[in-house]
Amino acid sequence: MHFLCPAPLRSFICLVAVAALLTLTVTGCGRRGDVSGKVTYKGKPLVFGTVQFEGSDHMVKQGNINNDGTYSVRGVTTGEAKVAVSSANPNSSDFQVRMPESLRKKIPPRPEVKGWFPIPQEYQDLSKPKLSYTVNSGQNTFDIDLK
Repeated sequence: MHFLCPAPLRSFICLVAVAALLTLTVTGCGRRGDVSGKVTYKGKPLVFGTVQFEGSDHMVKQGNINNDGTYSVRGVTTGEAKVAVSSANPNSSDFQVRMPESLRKKIPPRPEVKGWFPIPQEYQDLSKPKLSYTVNSGQNTFDIDLK
């Protein structure tokens, strides 16, 4: 097949392929960051919920809020990100398993989330974000203090 493609053209194609691979390596893989921190409302840590980041690529990444208010979200695209915090009532019917009564009796009740309190709805909407953060490559710390 080499006789159909002259040597200078093969060299050019090889050079373009190497350049494309380098570009993908530099711009694609290393352009993500992990974000962690603590979520508080009026200085008090949230004990339940999620933190969402919508990266500059419009992909949404999410992490759970632990009972001490800490969270971690991995793989957010670098650049300016929209941020939302949700903390729905863990005892609401939204979290109840829907099944026949005969089966429901066999499932142990959900553990109580002690210390839960509501937060303003305005922090929960990524389409109209009240919060933003510039994500850098690697590990990022972003403590979120809701007011």
